[in-house]
Amino acid sequence: MERADLEKMTATKLREYAMEKHPGIQGVSGMKKEDLIEAIIVEEVKLGLRPKEPRGAAPAPPKAGDLKAKIRGLRADRDKALAGKDRKTLKAIRTKMKRVKRQIRKLKKVS
Repeated sequence: MERADLEKMTATKLREYAMEKHPGIQGVSGMKKEDLIEAIIVEEVKLGLRPKEPRGAAPAPPKAGDLKAKIRGLRADRDKALAGKDRKTLKAIRTKMKRVKRQIRKLKKVS
């Protein structure tokens, strides 16, 4: 079963699937959905039912300069929405700005 198919299943269905198809997995009843998916995949790799999935490198965190440039672009979009009196777009842009500013604050806190 593909990973996408496993992710579509509910945690209850995943538990039933794991107990039925892979009795070697221990602690199934106490696992969360993500843990169940990983345990099923690991067990299938051990049994040779699926090829080993390559682990990709973690994406680099955004830099403060890039985020500030994004804020400047969002401000320009916000001004256009204000001029056009488009409330729906304005709200979406303000939400995006809030999220980017939060990312900037987290970067400053870490460094």
